[in-house]
Amino acid sequence: MEIFDSAVRSKGDFAGVFEYDETDGPQSATAYFYLCEAKGETAGPIVGMIHIRSGAWSITAADIAVKWDRGEHRVGLFVFGALAAAFDVETGARYGGRHGENFNAEIPWS
Repeated sequence: MEIFDSAVRSKGDFAGVFEYDETDGPQSATAYFYLCEAKGETAGPIVGMIHIRSGAWSITAADIAVKWDRGEHRVGLFVFGALAAAFDVETGARYGGRHGENFNAEIPWS
């Protein structure tokens, strides 16, 4: 099973992309949130990533949403309606997820 969601900033320059992949079975599943360069509606090269989870996860596409904040400075991953991770494209900061030393428990959002 694969779950995928994305949102491109209105300028068409960046996209937030979520991917959950269990191609090799649920026990080897991975979930990542990416910041990608964009060319209009097409996601381009990955410029940042946040590890969200490894292993089986009981989610569906309806449980995931990728959204930009009002000022389109941050793109966030919402899981079960709660903000779980975000990228700030102005500062390069990453928030949430499980990416080790750079983990930030509080995720700014507007």
